[in-house]
Amino acid sequence: MITVEGLVKSYRAIPVLRGIDHEQKRGEAVVLIGPSGCGKSTFLRCLNQLETPDAGRITIGRVSVEGGKPPGNGEEHRRQRQLRLQAGMVFQSFNLFPHLTALENIAIGPMVVKGVARAEAEALGRQLLAKVGLENKAPFHPGQLSGGQQQRVAIARALAMAPQVILFDEPTSALDPELRGEVLCVMRQLAEEGLTMIVVTHEMQFARDMADRVLFFDSGRVAESGPPEQIFGNPQNERTREFLKKVTTR
Repeated sequence: MITVEGLVKSYRAIPVLRGIDHEQKRGEAVVLIGPSGCGKSTFLRCLNQLETPDAGRITIGRVSVEGGKPPGNGEEHRRQRQLRLQAGMVFQSFNLFPHLTALENIAIGPMVVKGVARAEAEALGRQLLAKVGLENKAPFHPGQLSGGQQQRVAIARALAMAPQVILFDEPTSALDPELRGEVLCVMRQLAEEGLTMIVVTHEMQFARDMADRVLFFDSGRVAESGPPEQIFGNPQNERTREFLKKVTTR
């Protein structure tokens, strides 16, 4: 489902991603862990084409883009748009439209991007609100919802575009512990249903319980990769051991 080859990204000559290689099967849940500033979120943003890589190749499904090519090019722009449609994104800060209701936030993407009729898009939106446990919140605006409810609407919005992959960028870090549980419950359900997902998180228990594979990022590289029982039970890399010792003893 996902193939990443030699992904490189720098900001003002400061390297952030230093040649990332990654392969992921359909239905696999991969969790990225690592210290702040190690490149995890930038990796997701490159996959979704919110950032243009300096070099490397990204393939999601049957769509590939090459890093280092200007997005103004007609064919490259078309490929970037196609790739973005393959990879839905759920952000740390929800990014809902404040002037739209929960239902409208979900329906607007299929209507504007895919040309779906309003009635069909709203019917889909109601189904997805029910899926995330918010069927009675359709007419509410984001300001009337808790943070956990807003994030669940954001997940429903990503699902509405029927992407091949959903990327979660620290989806619970802005929430208090009780609200984090609401969002993690929905994410667990999606993982159990076989959704292909990549999750950047500091929720180590979620990584232990739901990841098929855990990647430890350090200084723009994948320092270690393996199943949760290996990464958390018997890490091979010294930096992985140091990081886990710090985050599990807080």
